[in-house]
Amino acid sequence: MSAPATLPHPFVHPPRAGAAPLIDPVALARLLAAESPILLLDVRPARERRFGHLPWDRAVPLEGLATALADLPTDRPIVAYDHLGFRARAAAEFLAQRGFPLAAALEGGIDEYARAVDPSIPRYPADDPATGLMLRQLPRSESGCLSYLVADLGAREAIVIDPGRDSAPYRELLGTHDLALVGIVETHTHADHLAGHAALHAATDAPIWVSRRSPAAYPHRALADGDAIRFGAEELVAIETPGHTRDHLTLALRDQLFTGDTLLLGACGRTDLGDGSPDLLYESLHDKLLKRPGATEVYPAHFGTRHALPDRYVSTLGFERATNEALRLPSREAFRAYMTEGWPPKPADFDRIVAENLRA
Repeated sequence: MSAPATLPHPFVHPPRAGAAPLIDPVALARLLAAESPILLLDVRPARERRFGHLPWDRAVPLEGLATALADLPTDRPIVAYDHLGFRARAAAEFLAQRGFPLAAALEGGIDEYARAVDPSIPRYPADDPATGLMLRQLPRSESGCLSYLVADLGAREAIVIDPGRDSAPYRELLGTHDLALVGIVETHTHADHLAGHAALHAATDAPIWVSRRSPAAYPHRALADGDAIRFGAEELVAIETPGHTRDHLTLALRDQLFTGDTLLLGACGRTDLGDGSPDLLYESLHDKLLKRPGATEVYPAHFGTRHALPDRYVSTLGFERATNEALRLPSREAFRAYMTEGWPPKPADFDRIVAENLRA
């Protein structure tokens, strides 16, 4: 079983009472290759098995788990899995409460298993063929950053979120799919890397959108809470989520959230740099994002060990509610202490990067 990734910071919490353990995909692969058998339990709705499933598993949808208990073993590990981890975590906790002490959940779901262990397993399509919605996640391993391109293939219009300095990957996608870039959005003023809005704007002439609170000196358009950028029949809706920075935006597209540094996988963005505020971040998380359904997908701006995060790219609000250290604190006061005590010093090039990102 893998320990949850933790921040370089003293507030590391033990598992909450009743929480089932998580197992990462690589550890699961080792268990599947071992002599001692485990039971893999696919708890997704039946319609989702058409995307693919893990070998030697048993399908018991979460809704029918209570009626299948008599057929499940209590003397060997049971690992529940789903798409991204939300249902599996609920299934494992349900089993643990009903006399299955070896129940666990696959962290990151079949999506992460396919990416990290077995690429032959089909992954869920990020696109919606019925409506022509396209979503591409562009990881930058050298910086641990994530950018996004979303598009309406019918209208041939696209938006890029938090682009990196090298505009080539975005221009290549636009050219391959014959897309016109109608907007470039920065979720916030970045401090850990040089942003790429200027280079992409120079290559495409697409307008740059930032928060109405941004002090950016370059030409841009401003977004306030509830404002939307249209691309074809779709729209990207701005949610003001200050805290990591005062100018932070989360962007909503259908049931997907592009959370920038407001909500990361297993953590949240620091507030002790620049103009951050623990109280504002607490309100952004609890009063805005966490009020949405648990199946809402979370697409963050960072991943990996460079940022003391898991090497995963996508999650759900339900999984993060159950496992994210920053979301499990019992009060605003505890959250404030968590965000203000014990963090490493401000990076030496912080001020230079911020200044350049606001100027260019």
